[in-house]
Amino acid sequence: MPTKVKLLLTLAVIALGAFCAWLEASYADALVAKVIAGLTAFLVIALWMFPEAGVKSGEQKPE
Repeated sequence: MPTKVKLLLTLAVIALGAFCAWLEASYADALVAKVIAGLTAFLVIALWMFPEAGVKSGEQKPE
């Protein structure tokens, strides 16, 4: 995945996670907001840490 796409996806995940955590902390349960913030951080770290799934070099796609 190109770096520009990863950056855009990262910003979108952070924005949505921050909004959901703020909404949850403001109107509902603060513990759930912390869980949302933790999952958001995990998603961002996983996006950058793990490689994209695909075919290894030397292997052929099934026909």
